[in-house]
Amino acid sequence: MLFNRNDEIDLGDKKVIIKELLGEGGQGEVYLVGYDGGKYALKVYKNEVSTDFRYNLKNNIEKGSPSEHFLWPKRLIDFDDGRIGYLMDVRPKNFVSFVSYLTGKNTFASREIMLSWCIDLCTAFKKLHEMGYSYQDLNDGSFFLDPDTGALLICDNDNVTADKKNLGILGKMRYMAPEIVRNEMMPDVHSDRFSLGVILFMALCLGNPYEGERLKNYDIIDEKAEYELYGSNPIFVYHKTDKSNRPIRGYHSSVLRRWAYIPLYIKEAFHRTFVDGLSDRENGRTTEIEWLRLLLRYRDELVRCPHCGYEFVYGFGEKVPVDKCPNCGKPKKEVCILGLGKHRIVLDLGKRITEAHLDKFSAEYNRAAAIVIANRTTLRCGGSN
Repeated sequence: MLFNRNDEIDLGDKKVIIKELLGEGGQGEVYLVGYDGGKYALKVYKNEVSTDFRYNLKNNIEKGSPSEHFLWPKRLIDFDDGRIGYLMDVRPKNFVSFVSYLTGKNTFASREIMLSWCIDLCTAFKKLHEMGYSYQDLNDGSFFLDPDTGALLICDNDNVTADKKNLGILGKMRYMAPEIVRNEMMPDVHSDRFSLGVILFMALCLGNPYEGERLKNYDIIDEKAEYELYGSNPIFVYHKTDKSNRPIRGYHSSVLRRWAYIPLYIKEAFHRTFVDGLSDRENGRTTEIEWLRLLLRYRDELVRCPHCGYEFVYGFGEKVPVDKCPNCGKPKKEVCILGLGKHRIVLDLGKRITEAHLDKFSAEYNRAAAIVIANRTTLRCGGSN
């Protein structure tokens, strides 16, 4: 440990008091500290960092956070021995890691809440890019969620830097665009969009878009295998024509089950990113705003089965109309449908009408302007209203 309990760090105008060690990684240690009358997290790097890294971190602090979804550095600290650190807010205890969701330890309270988390993720990346940043250190430990509300937090933001610039940290191959894995380009908006697609696929399907039958070719998934799977020869598990890497039955059960009930327009967006986007990184990858519109549509078309409580897509635009619950097989219930131009919202109990529904210029995709509630008088309606 670099510090002990009750150690004090004099910043001149204020003091930082060490409370306890929260965690430790390869780069540094994170402590719970007292500062300016409140509790914060302090990350201290174990070794000296480059001048460029320090300048980038200082610049990010001065520019401020892209949105409330980022656990952004707040104050830079220079130590006498040449090391640096920074203060940030403490991650609330109601947030759990994305890894715990992927492993089944934690789960979203509903599919609607999971989609709200995905929408916030796209919004966060959009705002990040609008400030001229790209996300460098992509890994499954960067993302956190509140299982009950779908709230999002993104951590490890000290490696976020200007578009097309890199400070030596790239992240995990499973999340990186193939051209970054192959070390052909520096991370930028287009590689971020590929990585965003990977995270969304993992959130919706609980699996990686390039992990299928080809896993059987390797005795161990080492760095060489990862380079081939995600860099030199990535094949989307649901490639329309190349079926050599389909999910393995009995091993990728979650992917097989969940993919079956994802709407066609979401499947097309994944295929575009993971197939077309390999050769055309600038035009072939689904953008943040495109994802936002598609995910909002997905959430708006969800309906809950009155018999078993299962959530499924009502079926607008699907090749095979959904006339019964995919889970229990009973007929789907009659619902009211709100038409907003070409957009349709299934007015199921608890469904939110957001500000983005009412104002095409609004970026508030999760802020409710109205909520569907039960009426004392039972109404029956169908079709568009």
